[in-house]
Amino acid sequence: MKTLLKLLLLLLIIPSFAQAQGLDPYEDTPEFLRPQVDPDFPDKSNTPVFSHLFKLVKPDGAGKVLAIKNSTALNKPASTMKLFTGWWALQEGIRELDYLATMLKTSSNAMAQSTLNLLGSNSDMENYYSNLGLTVNEHTFRVADGSGLSYSNKSNCIVQIQLLEMILASNQYVVYRDLLAQPGETGTLRNRLHTLKGKVFAKTGTLNRTAALSGFIEAPQGTIVFCVLSDFLNHSLQYERKRIDAMVIENYNRAL
Repeated sequence: MKTLLKLLLLLLIIPSFAQAQGLDPYEDTPEFLRPQVDPDFPDKSNTPVFSHLFKLVKPDGAGKVLAIKNSTALNKPASTMKLFTGWWALQEGIRELDYLATMLKTSSNAMAQSTLNLLGSNSDMENYYSNLGLTVNEHTFRVADGSGLSYSNKSNCIVQIQLLEMILASNQYVVYRDLLAQPGETGTLRNRLHTLKGKVFAKTGTLNRTAALSGFIEAPQGTIVFCVLSDFLNHSLQYERKRIDAMVIENYNRAL
Protein backbone atom coordinates (compact mmCIF):
# COMPACT_ATOMS: atom_id res chain seq x y z
CA MET A 1 0.00 0.00 0.00
CA LYS A 2 2.82 2.42 0.88
CA THR A 3 4.55 1.65 -2.42
CA LEU A 4 1.34 2.34 -4.33
CA LEU A 5 0.85 5.64 -2.54
CA LYS A 6 4.43 6.69 -3.31
CA LEU A 7 3.91 5.85 -6.99
CA LEU A 8 0.70 7.85 -7.15
CA LEU A 9 2.43 10.80 -5.48
CA LEU A 10 5.25 10.69 -8.03
CA LEU A 11 2.77 10.63 -10.88
CA LEU A 12 1.26 13.82 -9.50
CA ILE A 13 4.53 15.56 -8.65
CA ILE A 14 6.55 14.91 -11.81
CA PRO A 15 4.10 16.54 -14.28
CA SER A 16 3.61 19.50 -11.92
CA PHE A 17 7.36 20.00 -11.54
CA ALA A 18 7.89 19.77 -15.29
CA GLN A 19 5.16 22.31 -15.97
CA ALA A 20 6.59 24.68 -13.36
CA GLN A 21 9.93 24.52 -15.17
CA GLY A 22 8.28 25.26 -18.51
CA LEU A 23 8.81 21.66 -19.64
CA ASP A 24 6.56 19.19 -21.39
CA PRO A 25 5.88 16.33 -18.95
CA TYR A 26 5.33 13.97 -21.88
CA GLU A 27 8.14 14.82 -24.30
CA ASP A 28 10.90 16.38 -22.17
CA THR A 29 12.10 12.99 -20.98
CA PRO A 30 15.27 10.96 -21.58
CA GLU A 31 13.28 8.77 -23.98
CA PHE A 32 12.91 11.70 -26.38
CA LEU A 33 16.00 13.70 -25.53
CA ARG A 34 18.80 11.15 -25.61
CA PRO A 35 21.31 12.12 -28.33
CA GLN A 36 21.77 9.85 -31.31
CA VAL A 37 23.82 10.06 -34.50
CA ASP A 38 21.86 11.30 -37.49
CA PRO A 39 22.83 8.94 -40.34
CA ASP A 40 22.59 11.77 -42.86
CA PHE A 41 24.73 14.09 -40.74
CA PRO A 42 27.23 11.97 -38.80
CA ASP A 43 29.28 15.11 -38.14
CA LYS A 44 26.43 16.33 -35.87
CA SER A 45 25.77 19.45 -37.90
CA ASN A 46 25.72 22.75 -36.01
CA THR A 47 23.71 24.56 -38.66
CA PRO A 48 20.01 24.84 -37.74
CA VAL A 49 17.45 23.96 -40.40
CA PHE A 50 14.12 25.74 -40.06
CA SER A 51 11.30 24.53 -42.29
CA HIS A 52 7.65 25.50 -42.32
CA LEU A 53 4.57 25.64 -44.49
CA PHE A 54 1.21 27.18 -43.55
CA LYS A 55 -1.62 26.83 -46.05
CA LEU A 56 -5.19 28.10 -45.73
CA VAL A 57 -7.78 25.78 -47.26
CA LYS A 58 -11.12 27.52 -47.73
CA PRO A 59 -14.49 25.72 -47.52
CA ASP A 60 -14.70 25.62 -51.32
CA GLY A 61 -11.36 23.82 -51.47
CA ALA A 62 -9.34 26.79 -52.69
CA GLY A 63 -5.89 26.97 -51.12
CA LYS A 64 -3.63 29.87 -50.26
CA VAL A 65 -0.09 29.59 -48.95
CA LEU A 66 0.31 31.91 -45.98
CA ALA A 67 3.98 31.25 -45.19
CA ILE A 68 6.66 28.94 -46.53
CA LYS A 69 10.35 28.32 -45.91
CA ASN A 70 12.61 25.38 -46.80
CA SER A 71 9.53 23.22 -47.33
CA THR A 72 11.49 20.55 -49.22
CA ALA A 73 14.26 20.26 -46.61
CA LEU A 74 14.53 16.71 -45.30
CA ASN A 75 14.44 16.88 -41.49
CA LYS A 76 13.81 14.60 -38.57
CA PRO A 77 10.03 14.74 -38.03
CA ALA A 78 10.27 13.56 -34.41
CA SER A 79 6.83 12.63 -33.11
CA THR A 80 4.96 14.21 -36.01
CA MET A 81 5.66 10.78 -37.54
CA LYS A 82 2.76 9.61 -35.38
CA LEU A 83 0.41 11.55 -37.67
CA PHE A 84 1.14 8.97 -40.37
CA THR A 85 0.91 5.98 -38.02
CA GLY A 86 -2.33 7.28 -36.51
CA TRP A 87 -4.10 7.99 -39.79
CA TRP A 88 -3.22 4.58 -41.24
CA ALA A 89 -4.44 2.89 -38.06
CA LEU A 90 -7.71 4.81 -38.18
CA GLN A 91 -8.30 3.78 -41.79
CA GLU A 92 -7.63 0.12 -41.00
CA GLY A 93 -9.74 0.20 -37.84
CA ILE A 94 -7.16 -1.71 -35.82
CA ARG A 95 -7.29 0.58 -32.77
CA GLU A 96 -10.09 2.05 -30.70
CA LEU A 97 -10.44 5.84 -30.84
CA ASP A 98 -9.53 6.14 -27.16
CA TYR A 99 -6.27 4.31 -27.82
CA LEU A 100 -5.37 6.56 -30.76
CA ALA A 101 -6.30 9.67 -28.78
CA THR A 102 -3.94 8.70 -25.96
CA MET A 103 -1.20 7.79 -28.43
CA LEU A 104 -1.43 11.10 -30.27
CA LYS A 105 -2.27 13.49 -27.45
CA THR A 106 0.41 12.23 -25.05
CA SER A 107 2.86 11.15 -27.77
CA SER A 108 3.30 7.59 -26.56
CA ASN A 109 6.18 6.00 -28.42
CA ALA A 110 5.36 2.48 -27.24
CA MET A 111 1.74 2.75 -28.39
CA ALA A 112 2.78 4.12 -31.77
CA GLN A 113 5.39 1.43 -32.41
CA SER A 114 2.99 -1.30 -31.31
CA THR A 115 0.43 0.10 -33.74
CA LEU A 116 2.86 0.10 -36.67
CA ASN A 117 3.83 -3.48 -35.82
CA LEU A 118 0.18 -4.45 -36.25
CA LEU A 119 -0.12 -2.56 -39.52
CA GLY A 120 3.07 -3.84 -41.15
CA SER A 121 6.67 -2.84 -41.69
CA ASN A 122 8.41 0.49 -42.19
CA SER A 123 8.41 -0.02 -45.95
CA ASP A 124 4.72 -0.98 -45.81
CA MET A 125 3.94 2.47 -44.40
CA GLU A 126 5.97 4.15 -47.13
CA ASN A 127 4.14 2.09 -49.76
CA TYR A 128 0.76 2.79 -48.18
CA TYR A 129 1.16 6.54 -48.47
CA SER A 130 2.79 6.35 -51.87
CA ASN A 131 -0.26 4.42 -53.12
CA LEU A 132 -2.50 7.16 -51.69
CA GLY A 133 -0.72 9.70 -53.87
CA LEU A 134 1.69 11.33 -51.43
CA THR A 135 5.10 12.24 -52.79
CA VAL A 136 7.05 9.50 -51.04
CA ASN A 137 10.67 8.82 -51.92
CA GLU A 138 14.08 8.90 -50.22
CA HIS A 139 14.18 12.69 -50.59
CA THR A 140 10.78 13.36 -48.97
CA PHE A 141 9.80 10.64 -46.47
CA ARG A 142 11.65 7.78 -44.79
CA VAL A 143 10.18 5.54 -42.13
CA ALA A 144 12.43 3.99 -39.47
CA ASP A 145 9.75 3.44 -36.81
CA GLY A 146 6.14 4.30 -36.03
CA SER A 147 6.88 6.81 -33.30
CA GLY A 148 9.44 9.22 -34.72
CA LEU A 149 11.95 8.39 -32.00
CA SER A 150 14.65 7.20 -34.41
CA TYR A 151 16.96 9.78 -35.97
CA SER A 152 16.69 7.78 -39.21
CA ASN A 153 13.10 8.94 -39.71
CA LYS A 154 12.97 11.76 -42.26
CA SER A 155 10.24 13.99 -43.65
CA ASN A 156 9.80 17.33 -45.32
CA CYS A 157 6.93 19.75 -44.87
CA ILE A 158 5.55 19.11 -48.36
CA VAL A 159 4.67 15.47 -47.68
CA GLN A 160 3.20 16.33 -44.28
CA ILE A 161 0.98 19.00 -45.82
CA GLN A 162 -0.12 16.48 -48.45
CA LEU A 163 -1.17 14.14 -45.64
CA LEU A 164 -2.99 16.88 -43.74
CA GLU A 165 -4.84 18.08 -46.86
CA MET A 166 -5.89 14.50 -47.61
CA ILE A 167 -7.21 14.13 -44.06
CA LEU A 168 -9.00 17.49 -44.26
CA ALA A 169 -10.76 16.44 -47.47
CA SER A 170 -11.91 13.12 -45.99
CA ASN A 171 -15.17 12.37 -44.21
CA GLN A 172 -13.16 11.41 -41.12
CA TYR A 173 -11.48 14.77 -40.72
CA VAL A 174 -13.28 15.83 -37.53
CA VAL A 175 -12.81 12.39 -35.98
CA TYR A 176 -9.05 12.45 -36.60
CA ARG A 177 -8.63 16.13 -35.74
CA ASP A 178 -10.15 15.56 -32.33
CA LEU A 179 -7.62 12.80 -31.60
CA LEU A 180 -4.81 15.36 -31.66
CA ALA A 181 -3.45 17.50 -28.84
CA GLN A 182 -5.21 20.81 -28.15
CA PRO A 183 -4.21 23.90 -26.14
CA GLY A 184 -5.39 23.74 -22.55
CA GLU A 185 -6.33 20.06 -22.79
CA THR A 186 -4.55 16.96 -21.52
CA GLY A 187 -1.61 16.27 -23.79
CA THR A 188 1.48 17.87 -25.26
CA LEU A 189 -0.19 21.23 -25.98
CA ARG A 190 -1.63 21.62 -22.50
CA ASN A 191 0.60 24.59 -21.65
CA ARG A 192 0.90 26.13 -25.11
CA LEU A 193 -1.14 28.39 -27.41
CA HIS A 194 -3.79 29.28 -24.83
CA THR A 195 -5.04 32.20 -26.95
CA LEU A 196 -6.02 29.70 -29.66
CA LYS A 197 -7.77 27.22 -27.42
CA GLY A 198 -10.38 25.31 -29.40
CA LYS A 199 -8.74 26.31 -32.68
CA VAL A 200 -5.46 24.33 -32.81
CA PHE A 201 -5.33 20.54 -33.23
CA ALA A 202 -1.78 19.31 -33.72
CA LYS A 203 0.97 16.79 -33.15
CA THR A 204 4.08 17.97 -31.38
CA GLY A 205 7.56 16.59 -31.98
CA THR A 206 10.63 16.56 -29.75
CA LEU A 207 14.11 15.11 -30.03
CA ASN A 208 17.44 16.17 -28.57
CA ARG A 209 17.90 19.08 -31.01
CA THR A 210 14.60 18.92 -32.87
CA ALA A 211 11.24 20.60 -32.33
CA ALA A 212 8.21 20.17 -34.56
CA LEU A 213 4.51 20.92 -34.73
CA SER A 214 2.08 19.89 -37.46
CA GLY A 215 -1.68 19.87 -37.72
CA PHE A 216 -4.74 22.06 -38.19
CA ILE A 217 -5.84 25.55 -37.20
CA GLU A 218 -9.52 26.38 -37.48
CA ALA A 219 -9.73 29.97 -38.74
CA PRO A 220 -12.75 32.08 -39.75
CA GLN A 221 -11.92 31.80 -43.47
CA GLY A 222 -11.20 28.07 -43.44
CA THR A 223 -8.76 25.53 -42.04
CA ILE A 224 -5.02 26.11 -41.98
CA VAL A 225 -2.92 23.00 -42.49
CA PHE A 226 0.59 23.56 -41.23
CA CYS A 227 3.93 21.91 -40.66
CA VAL A 228 6.94 23.24 -38.76
CA LEU A 229 10.12 21.16 -38.59
CA SER A 230 13.11 22.68 -36.79
CA ASP A 231 16.23 20.55 -36.77
CA PHE A 232 19.81 20.81 -35.43
CA LEU A 233 18.78 23.49 -32.95
CA ASN A 234 21.51 25.55 -31.31
CA HIS A 235 19.15 27.00 -28.69
CA SER A 236 16.78 25.48 -26.14
CA LEU A 237 13.65 23.50 -26.96
CA GLN A 238 11.64 25.91 -24.81
CA TYR A 239 12.84 28.85 -26.91
CA GLU A 240 12.01 27.03 -30.14
CA ARG A 241 8.54 26.07 -28.97
CA LYS A 242 7.80 29.71 -28.22
CA ARG A 243 9.06 30.67 -31.70
CA ILE A 244 6.86 28.01 -33.30
CA ASP A 245 3.82 29.07 -31.26
CA ALA A 246 4.36 32.68 -32.35
CA MET A 247 4.33 31.50 -35.97
CA VAL A 248 1.06 29.65 -35.41
CA ILE A 249 -0.55 32.76 -33.93
CA GLU A 250 0.84 34.99 -36.68
CA ASN A 251 -0.55 32.79 -39.44
CA TYR A 252 -3.91 32.45 -37.74
CA ASN A 253 -4.10 36.25 -37.73
CA ARG A 254 -3.15 36.35 -41.41
CA ALA A 255 -6.20 34.26 -42.17
CA LEU A 256 -8.64 36.59 -40.38
